[in-house]
Amino acid sequence: MKWTLIYFDDQIQNIEAYKEFLSDKFNVIGSNDPRTLNTLLQENNPHVILLDVHMPLIDGHALYKNIVDHPLYNGCPIIFISGDQSDENKLRSYEKGGIDFLPRDLTPDEIAIRLVNKVKFYLQMSTKLELGNLMMDVRTMKASVGGQNADLTLLELRLLSNILRSYPEPLTRSDLILKVWGNDTVKPGTINTHLTNLKPKIEAWDHQIKVREENILVQKGQKKV
Repeated sequence: MKWTLIYFDDQIQNIEAYKEFLSDKFNVIGSNDPRTLNTLLQENNPHVILLDVHMPLIDGHALYKNIVDHPLYNGCPIIFISGDQSDENKLRSYEKGGIDFLPRDLTPDEIAIRLVNKVKFYLQMSTKLELGNLMMDVRTMKASVGGQNADLTLLELRLLSNILRSYPEPLTRSDLILKVWGNDTVKPGTINTHLTNLKPKIEAWDHQIKVREENILVQKGQKKV
């Protein structure tokens, strides 16, 4: 239950350090070779991409353009990181399209919080949600599993979209009730009924919706037959 972060940095030790202190929230996929971009986008669906500005093969600003022009780029936030804190470097990073700029001297806690906040905002604003082989277009309110349309009711679509937006963090029953029904008069058991009806319609999904006491969460893996 972690978000995926792709991190390009020519210094392997930086990648390893980020893997360690971001391990609670992120699965960090690192590379010191920007030429691996195509492979990384083919194999991963990132929630955020972190780019070192100064790299010898392709600098971060040029790599940014390669990413946004790539057909597999999913629109996730792209953030620059650099030890060069000059105004020129910061402004150029923002002008190129970076959603944020992280100086190297930030504390690990601040870096983690800024990354988490960018991902949460991206997930809340995105109209297209994807997790595993399930895709959902919030604008048209349509969902598909493995390329096959899922015939869901409007209420089921609203439940599913809120659960997906929260991933990988669980939603409480009370939070989900407020997000879907807009008030707290709905009984918690009502959610169980709707989830029970929803699950067979998306049984080909390679994830599962689990109810654990007050929390509703998503886990990878299909139900065993």
